[in-house]
Amino acid sequence: MKSASALEIQAPPYPATGYSWYVVTVLYLAYTFSFVDRSITAYLVGPIRQDFAINDFQFSLMQGLAFAAFFTIMGIPVGRLADSWNRRLLVMIGVALWSTMTILCGTADTYLELFIWRMGVGVGEACLAPCAYSMISDYFPRERRSLPLNMYSAGVMLGAGLANVFGGLVARYALSGGPQQVILFGELKPWQLSFVWVGLPGIFMVVLIATIREPYRREKRGKANAAATIKHLRRNWATYLSLIGGTTFGALTNAAILGWVPAWFERRFGWNQAQIGPFLGVIIFVFGTAGLSLAGMLATRYIRAGGKAVYIKLMIAAECLVIIPLVLAHAVDEPYWVLGCVGFTVFLTGFPSGLGPAALQWITPNEMRGQVTAAYLFVLSLISMSAGPAAVGYLTSYFFADDMAVRSSAVLVGVLAAVLGTISLLVGLRSYEKTANEFLSGPR
Repeated sequence: MKSASALEIQAPPYPATGYSWYVVTVLYLAYTFSFVDRSITAYLVGPIRQDFAINDFQFSLMQGLAFAAFFTIMGIPVGRLADSWNRRLLVMIGVALWSTMTILCGTADTYLELFIWRMGVGVGEACLAPCAYSMISDYFPRERRSLPLNMYSAGVMLGAGLANVFGGLVARYALSGGPQQVILFGELKPWQLSFVWVGLPGIFMVVLIATIREPYRREKRGKANAAATIKHLRRNWATYLSLIGGTTFGALTNAAILGWVPAWFERRFGWNQAQIGPFLGVIIFVFGTAGLSLAGMLATRYIRAGGKAVYIKLMIAAECLVIIPLVLAHAVDEPYWVLGCVGFTVFLTGFPSGLGPAALQWITPNEMRGQVTAAYLFVLSLISMSAGPAAVGYLTSYFFADDMAVRSSAVLVGVLAAVLGTISLLVGLRSYEKTANEFLSGPR
């Protein structure tokens, strides 16, 4: 086997900057569509609860756990494939699968069926992130990766924005009428039609992904090997535990708030889906993209200036500061002020959501990145996507026993997650610096 240094000497030059950013744009759009498909449920709480006679906690299990369960379970083998197989083809398969499963959600006649199809959405979406982060890292030199990786992560903000703007309008339009006859599907209820509408665009996304190329794998230390990956993680367990924990708690803060803002505004302020959707969508896109972009630019600037553990320090600052808008969102009871607090919450949680994955790519050899990303998403999804919404639903339904208390539940979960995220990152700061220095000083 050739040495890592020999592999790097023979590596071709990086692709043209314009083409590399085209790839980022395509993957960004794929991430956007994935988030629209997973987020539409937030605008269908009422009709789904009514049709299946379930409460907020049961709905949250379908919304979060059903998706996260298979998203996390399938993430591990998919991550292994991402380190050894064609990543572009894997993404194409994933997009086709999650779009099909979203459409099938629109055919569900029982709570169990909807739960199962939501699992399928998770299986498809598990293919995207491990491949995308790995591919982008191979398209850009190390010192220039922060911004493109963060911009890809910003797809979640555009996706959340579109899910709220169009999801709210689509849901409102669909819910304004009765059941409709749809070709190939038969009679669909209004909420079922919403799933079909948001799932269909995935067909065009598959075609777009087919236009990008599989990049050359750089910064390899050997062949893709699960045993070597486990050994690397065990050797640097404190670093990865701290980083993944800090990023996960940051995502939990975001999920606890955004997953329940539509219900929050409907119950406390009497806003319908068409009212809250456009406002929330624009706020998420503008503030979220701004947070991710600023995080990427600051990281690039400080890294070029020779800063140490830049990603971690920026994340710590953001997770400390996010407590301020969270507390204010509970202190004020005027809808537009609350929206402003939500905006700054999204802005600050954009830092860990973009910098966390970038930090992982920084300290992980190429042949392990898919597997490590999958492990990261396994933890993040189980805690933030399932435990976050479920914790809010549980507190509302069983602790407060009052649907109107959804605001208190969301803020309480969000603040606690921010505190835990800050502690996790502070504890692992020194170990991250050590791991980064060892990786940079090793064979290239």
